[in-house]
Amino acid sequence: MLPSNLYSTYRQYKHDTDVVASWLAQTGKTLGCAAELLASHSVSPTNPNLKSARLKGKARKSAKAQAHGHADNFSDQSQTRRKYVLALKNFVPLAEFIGTRLNEAKIVEIPAGVPTAIERAITVRKGFAQLLQEHGRALKLESNENHSYFVSVLEKVRHVLEPLFKDSWAKRALQLPKITATTNPFELLDFYDAPDLDLGGVTTGSSEEAAKGRETVDEGVVVDYEAEDAASSLVAFATLFRDVRALRMQVKSLWADYAQDELSLPSVAIATNTAINIARFMEEDATDSIRLNRDQKTAKDWSVFYCQMAASSQGIDITKRTPGCDINLDALPMLDESMAVSFILLEAWINQARASSKVVTYNGKFGWYDLTIDYDSAPADVKWQQDKSAFMEVAPQFDLMGRFNTTPPDALPEGLYSGMPVEDELLRGLRLLLTNKDKVIPFWLGFATAIHLDIRRVLGRQSEKPFWAMMRYNMAIDDSITQNMEYYQGLTIKGWDQVDGDKRLIRLQSAARWFTENPLYKVIESTGLLTSRNNKEHTFLKMHPLFCGLWIHYIRTTYHLLAAQFERCWGGILYTGHLYNALWNENLVSDAAKWDDMELFYRLQGGKDKFFVGAAPTERDNYHKQLCMMMGFSATSFIASTRNKTRKLVPTKAGPRSLVAQGKVSSMFHNQYRPSMEGIKLSVDDVQAILSKKSPNPQRTPQATPSQLIHQLALDIEAEIPETSVDYLAMHRQCWDFLRSLKTAVDPYFNRVAGPTWIEREHQLPFVAGYIFSTALDPVGGESKMMEFLVLVSKVYREVVAPYRKDVTFFLETIQDYDKMLSHPEDKFLGPMLNEPSLEGPEEEDWVDSEFEEMM
Repeated sequence: MLPSNLYSTYRQYKHDTDVVASWLAQTGKTLGCAAELLASHSVSPTNPNLKSARLKGKARKSAKAQAHGHADNFSDQSQTRRKYVLALKNFVPLAEFIGTRLNEAKIVEIPAGVPTAIERAITVRKGFAQLLQEHGRALKLESNENHSYFVSVLEKVRHVLEPLFKDSWAKRALQLPKITATTNPFELLDFYDAPDLDLGGVTTGSSEEAAKGRETVDEGVVVDYEAEDAASSLVAFATLFRDVRALRMQVKSLWADYAQDELSLPSVAIATNTAINIARFMEEDATDSIRLNRDQKTAKDWSVFYCQMAASSQGIDITKRTPGCDINLDALPMLDESMAVSFILLEAWINQARASSKVVTYNGKFGWYDLTIDYDSAPADVKWQQDKSAFMEVAPQFDLMGRFNTTPPDALPEGLYSGMPVEDELLRGLRLLLTNKDKVIPFWLGFATAIHLDIRRVLGRQSEKPFWAMMRYNMAIDDSITQNMEYYQGLTIKGWDQVDGDKRLIRLQSAARWFTENPLYKVIESTGLLTSRNNKEHTFLKMHPLFCGLWIHYIRTTYHLLAAQFERCWGGILYTGHLYNALWNENLVSDAAKWDDMELFYRLQGGKDKFFVGAAPTERDNYHKQLCMMMGFSATSFIASTRNKTRKLVPTKAGPRSLVAQGKVSSMFHNQYRPSMEGIKLSVDDVQAILSKKSPNPQRTPQATPSQLIHQLALDIEAEIPETSVDYLAMHRQCWDFLRSLKTAVDPYFNRVAGPTWIEREHQLPFVAGYIFSTALDPVGGESKMMEFLVLVSKVYREVVAPYRKDVTFFLETIQDYDKMLSHPEDKFLGPMLNEPSLEGPEEEDWVDSEFEEMM
């Protein structure tokens, strides 16, 4: 289900009928109506009879273990208040009873939302009744009678109540346009573009507080009743389709921004994958009405029905095929908008794949995808050929990746390992569809397929750019980890060893190398598992930009979190930052020699004052105090009246400070794309974290449409790229070089005054900063002595750091440019390392396509 602070058209529509039911029940109860008029039964927010789509057994246990923390946040959605169903037959009697009693008492009060809800529900339902009357026969719908009955009930309620509240009704009820025979379902739902009803999502505080509150309040109406049979399957589907179409338009716009270098690949990919997840949530919300209705229609049936309505309004019969083609090409725009194209392609392929125990290959019978074709300006027959080939070429690769992701490790050929860390929603949906042969294609998977086609259309000649960006990023991370393992070879520190830090870095490096070494392709090539053009290296990646973007995000975020943990254990950047701040304050570093990389880390922590404990020290006697407080000692240790006679420092309960990992929103989606996961879970808190960056009041959880959330999510991820792309390991090595040289420079003095064991092991190098600052405590010339050491520190800085003071910053700028390469970079960078596939046509092969030709 959607988090409560995300509203969908279906929720708003259902909210109208629930407001009416709740007001009737609550007012009738207050005025003393007969108990039988309120007879109802308690229902949970979702139908308990519906079969769960969740994982079972070991698979579920494994997924729950991996997502425990995130799932806890999501649990607030299952804690919503139970509702009671008000029988439809009691609506009019309740209204008549209320009308009589209010007339007698001369009390006329009606919340503003009630007239609005009644008028909007009547207008929308009546409009759908007209659509059913005109088009329902084509889909063989059976719900028109019940649908019209619901409208008649609401009209009778309005007829009874309107005279009592004539003035307020006219002022408060919406003035809605009349419905015509040509009105389409989405135009009927335009009333919900600017919702005036509180859907319960605007709350202060956390999801725990939200869960404790009343489910929905609308100007005094506690919505704890819902109307019996409140939504027909057509209305439920139309509301779902409307929101998904808005999501599709938003996602398509984001990919256009990527093509124009206005957004980076990972930002757009995360937003896209989340949009598919949200479509699944919305489909689950509307599932009760769609499944329990007697129409028993599939998502494809509804898509085709909408296409028929849209086409017939333009005089097009979608059942009449264009000569020499398998569809009516004049109807292609409607087929595409309704996503019927996606369902046609999915059914054609899935039927063949389910009938075979092997991966079904494609031999180019419908042509090959051509990157050079401008889709928007191409004729309809070329567009249709491009759509078919865009999906059919990559479908076998999806199947193969799905099989690989779910094959037990001991059943894999030598050199392969399972546990791919990334699986996008399209790949996951197709895998689940293949493994469950009775499963009907869900609406959200049709949406995911439409998104895949849209991405290929928008990128055109740049379709392979995401692949090259991914490979460049893999190589950069691989290189940095290699340097770090060599640099710290033989060195250990307890905290890093306790978390198996090196092993985790090696695992990440193996993941980064996986597609470069490509052992899966080697198995395919040696076994002949895929033939023809499909048997070209990196076909899957070059045809699936969404996966490439998610992969970069996974590699980047995992590397950032591991590198930040490395710094927390070793402390090289943090301690060196204290030394550099002292040098800068004492004017021992010129503007020309400013350490750009360290200044960058100050900014990443929120500024210098956030890097330190409180304000950054500017006075000489505060350098040592600040360092001690960073190490976890209380500020009270430096107050003369409270300091004990032994002058020992008092530790705080909070312990030592360290640099904070960045990318709050990015980390929400870290490690959420494994095949064992059930999909992303968005909690109220997650949505608030995404939306709060543009909210003037971060303590208030704003409401948003799904498409608004997706757009903001892409912007948030984009804004965090500098935070998560900075190479903490490279910066740490730079600082460690500095500390090593500094220790050598000051060793004669401290070896004499503190003994030869003043630094016993190399992991203690950061303590050099403490020793230098502590010289200021010497009662005889302490401050001048510290200044002598700082002059020595500045000399070491000029010799060791200054030549490399911009390396990390330059690396960051380079990483940000990876996603902005308009031309293929293989000639300059990767050509010798990667096998570029030939563009020669494949040999002819048999491919069973009877199912495809029978579609439509």
